[in-house]
Amino acid sequence: MTKHNICHILHRRQYKKGAWQITPKIVCHIHNLSIIIDRPSPLLHKLLMLQAHNYYTIALVSNERSTLTMILNLQDVSIRYHKADRNAVTEVSFSIEENSIVSIVGHNGAGKSTLIQAIMQNLNYEGSISYGFNKKELYTYIRVQTQTSTFEKNAKVKDIVQLYIELLNSQETVDELLQSVQMLPFKNSYLEKLSGGEKQKIAVLLATIGNPKLIILDELTTGLDVVSRRMIWDLLNKIRKEKGVSMLLTSHFLDEVEYLSDYVIVLEQGKVKLQGTVPDIISNAFANQKIATCLVDSSFRFSSLKYAYKQQSNKLMIEYNEDNEKDVFDNLKICGGYDIQLQKRTFEDAFLQIIGYELDEKGETK
Repeated sequence: MTKHNICHILHRRQYKKGAWQITPKIVCHIHNLSIIIDRPSPLLHKLLMLQAHNYYTIALVSNERSTLTMILNLQDVSIRYHKADRNAVTEVSFSIEENSIVSIVGHNGAGKSTLIQAIMQNLNYEGSISYGFNKKELYTYIRVQTQTSTFEKNAKVKDIVQLYIELLNSQETVDELLQSVQMLPFKNSYLEKLSGGEKQKIAVLLATIGNPKLIILDELTTGLDVVSRRMIWDLLNKIRKEKGVSMLLTSHFLDEVEYLSDYVIVLEQGKVKLQGTVPDIISNAFANQKIATCLVDSSFRFSSLKYAYKQQSNKLMIEYNEDNEKDVFDNLKICGGYDIQLQKRTFEDAFLQIIGYELDEKGETK
């Protein structure tokens, strides 16, 4: 791509007579993040020369800030792709307030990513999408981080963080930011040498620079191992607590959704199948029902067991009302059960009960 083409993407007719002439304030997509550039400097020129295809202007922005509690509100949003015979998304409504985490759950093709594109005004839609700030400030206050992060080759951690600090005119330092996500020991490491979990920690960190109001994380932990996923969960909770930023997650990991979310929207083929808080969804599915499990051996006295049970190998399971919890525990103990566990129903249990299928690690139904 030539310099002229790069400039054409950034801002029409801004490359003249061999010199860069850039508007006072523009927004770029960089490494799958959308960021604002205020008072461009020679650093911007250097940045544009690295991987030009990653950058393009989205919107002009202003300096005004909003004090509204509501960050995002969708009312009856429907989306249909050109020549499609049905909607990709149909009449979706929900809102996000300050300092909250909302998750969108659904199988592959349910409409999660399509909805994000509409929120970022990259797709035409019917219905209403409103923001707790001037719509022109969309890319100032909302950041999008996808599952795959692309960084410049041979770039070090400290270099990319410093780049974002300068682009966003942040007063934070590289050391402060890296320390906040426990990545300071990797300051001089090359990004390409980091593990998947470490790269995603850096990606999340970059999304928080400049104090956005909302971070959209699109299947951020897909492909990570269990330890790395939990590390990212803890990081997101830490950022929320310290910065008060709201988050919109898309995920097909139901344990992740339960751990992080204040509110959940379940999409199925572009339509809202279920929405509410995690406790309310579980309660609606199971009321006060809980599960008791224990291990049994040949000496277990089934004749004395008072409750209906299911058995798989040497593991026994009983569904019971929590009012009977003490009696269930005592009965299992008297019968000879051991390693007795009394468990609340999970969001995954409720999802299966209400929706009727499970989601595998790739987001497919099973």
